[in-house]
Amino acid sequence: MISGDATFVAPATPFGHSGVAVIRINGPLSCQIIKTITKLKTLVPRTATLANIYGDGNEIVDECIITKFKSPSSYTGDDLVEISCHGNPVIVDRVIGIIINNGARLAEPGEFTKRAFINGKIDLIQAEAVGALIQSKSNAAARINRQTLGGELSKALNKLNQSLVSVVGKIEHAIDISEVEIQESFYKKCKQEIDITIETTERVLSTFKAGKMLNEGIRVVITGKPNVGKSTLINYLSGTQKAIVSEIPGTTRDTVESMISIGGIPVRFIDTAGIHATEDKVEKIGINKANQEIDSADMILYMFDDPKQHELPQYDCPNVYILNKKDLHEKIENDDSIIHISAKLGINVDFLLEKMKKLMSINPIASDTPHLTSQHQYTAINTSLSSQQTALGLLNHPLPEMELVAFELRESIDAIDTLLGKTSPDDILNNIFKTLCVGK
Repeated sequence: MISGDATFVAPATPFGHSGVAVIRINGPLSCQIIKTITKLKTLVPRTATLANIYGDGNEIVDECIITKFKSPSSYTGDDLVEISCHGNPVIVDRVIGIIINNGARLAEPGEFTKRAFINGKIDLIQAEAVGALIQSKSNAAARINRQTLGGELSKALNKLNQSLVSVVGKIEHAIDISEVEIQESFYKKCKQEIDITIETTERVLSTFKAGKMLNEGIRVVITGKPNVGKSTLINYLSGTQKAIVSEIPGTTRDTVESMISIGGIPVRFIDTAGIHATEDKVEKIGINKANQEIDSADMILYMFDDPKQHELPQYDCPNVYILNKKDLHEKIENDDSIIHISAKLGINVDFLLEKMKKLMSINPIASDTPHLTSQHQYTAINTSLSSQQTALGLLNHPLPEMELVAFELRESIDAIDTLLGKTSPDDILNNIFKTLCVGK
């Protein structure tokens, strides 16, 4: 029996039936375990080898392809072996069980990527991008997450930090030779360089809105009275019968969601229960849920079907008023504030989507600029910016306290270093890696 807690195993492909499944073993005993269960005498790095995996009593469990990746030239930086076996869950479970019986343990969520981070193969921003790439909801989101995983955002932030370190170095040198009077030209040079870092930082921050929309999508709530066509619209948008359509009021009693892409941005449409007075306890629950969705919406589509309805609700977030059932109404004069559609026939729905794009400033993102994609990334960079601005403000005093200026700039550097994982506390690291799947 081989033992060693540092060696762990997990499936790298989703659970279920497939042609091929991939199992990963990572750690110092990975090659030894593979040799034991396959009876192979040698493993050539980065060379696919056909081999049988044996269970108890020399039973052949499966015929597999074995690929060895030797430290440090692997995803994790450790010795790593990938097994490509038949994608039957029974076989996958059996193979993993045999590996565990020979000394490995089951991997924790995100442990492979965590090892890659610990071994310096990737930084913390790239580690986050692994999970974001897996969860990408559109081609545009996948593109920016792949870009981040490739290190583009990290390069930009490291370059920014180098500029800040350069300024700090000059200031601290000036402080060390304090017997020499600091010239006004020196202050001017420092302000110019900090102006540049502030501009760069603001440019990075400006990417957050688009990056967040790409990864998280936009929550659009469709609301209105019963039977105005909300469910019909969600069905038309999704191209499927996601919501039950009926002439009976109160048919929709829970929220129904549908995801579509508008201009490369994932948009989550949420169909809610009709808002009206009712004594039905179940309906009341649905209406309360609808009101909760409205409170958390990024945009609201208020739908009604009576051309004579003039009183329309007001909302705190961007909203679109939709007069439905165009096919049943007499010709109505166009109103810029109201879009007249037929959800049943799809009339003017394209116009509705264009209106939404303009209202939310949703445009296809073609720029190769690295994007911030998460709130904590935005917070860290915003903290860095605030410290830079404070430093610049101190420099504008008649007699600047250069020690305070250097302190603020070091704070700015530390904020970016935390984001990159150079000084991140363990709780931040654990929260990031535990969101990844076991095999990643």
